[in-house]
Amino acid sequence: MRQVTADGENIAAGQSTVSKAMASWLASPGHCANLMNPMFTEVGAAYATATNADYGVYWTMLFGAP
Repeated sequence: MRQVTADGENIAAGQSTVSKAMASWLASPGHCANLMNPMFTEVGAAYATATNADYGVYWTMLFGAP
């Protein structure tokens, strides 16, 4: 297993599209810092929906640097 030298995470809930989730992350200083951090060279993103949950749509983005 590779060692990770840096990692970060963005999560969001309730945005109906990826564009809206990205817009909310870009508007948040901490989340935007993760998106713009040149140290991160790897990223994974996903979303889940749950009609019986409070926000309905949940987004996550994980950042890493080997």
